[in-house]
Amino acid sequence: MAVFALVDGYSDPHYLRFTTPAQNSLILGISKSAQGIRPSVMNDILKSDLYNYSFDISKSPYGPKYLESIKHKLSPQSRRGIFILTIDCWSVSTRDCAPNDAENFIENNSAVGAIKSVHTNPNFDYLLNHFSGSYYKILSKSPEAFLHDDGWLEVTLNDDAQAVKRRTQSTLLNYEQYLKVYQFSSLRFDYLLKTIEFLKQHGKVYLVRMPVSEQLMKIEEKYAPHFSERIKMIEPQTNGFLDLTPFNQYYSYTDGVHLQKASAYMVSEKIAFWIKENLSKHVSSNTSQ
Repeated sequence: MAVFALVDGYSDPHYLRFTTPAQNSLILGISKSAQGIRPSVMNDILKSDLYNYSFDISKSPYGPKYLESIKHKLSPQSRRGIFILTIDCWSVSTRDCAPNDAENFIENNSAVGAIKSVHTNPNFDYLLNHFSGSYYKILSKSPEAFLHDDGWLEVTLNDDAQAVKRRTQSTLLNYEQYLKVYQFSSLRFDYLLKTIEFLKQHGKVYLVRMPVSEQLMKIEEKYAPHFSERIKMIEPQTNGFLDLTPFNQYYSYTDGVHLQKASAYMVSEKIAFWIKENLSKHVSSNTSQ
């Protein structure tokens, strides 16, 4: 048990999110936002306290378990929070079971689905039942992934052009397979709406569609054509929707899906300035009334 005292951001890509205090403002979604949105960048611009509570496609698609975990993580006293819900076609879809069969959703037995105490340090429930890989990793300190105290997962991979090309080809093959096993879930979409409604009680809610490589964009459009138009239909229930996919070509990716660190910085800035402008308009509107 003494080795558990040495667990840090190098040891596991999710653990620290289950040890930090209850939060006032959250970034939500799957791995695109876990790696692609940097709270420290946004907080400098917005003078906020955003925390990245995104995980990955198998742990935090929208649904009953993720919403329950969000409720545990959010401070009940939060009233002026900022909530960024990243959204793509995969986060409202289901694989390997009927699309609306919540009893068999993939995340049910994950840490997000199973752990009730998400701000306990040390979190023995996580360490004993959900720790990723061997405990040897606690001592080895792999340099490839580091989970920051603000929830941002910093991934450091070989950015040589050939290495990026190989990873991208491999990842896109996986997503081609997703076309065969994923189905849109109306239940997950309903829980996206329930998540929005819950968070509106605690502050401003924004929807963001993250940029992806042009190759992945073609796959996503094949799987869910007109997805952004579908999200625009629910935009009135939020404080705004920012679709970054028209700017896909301006960013760099580690594997066709996830932003490289420099691009994550730029995207985080772009989202923050968009929210800042939105908040300024809201203040001006209230003042003029």
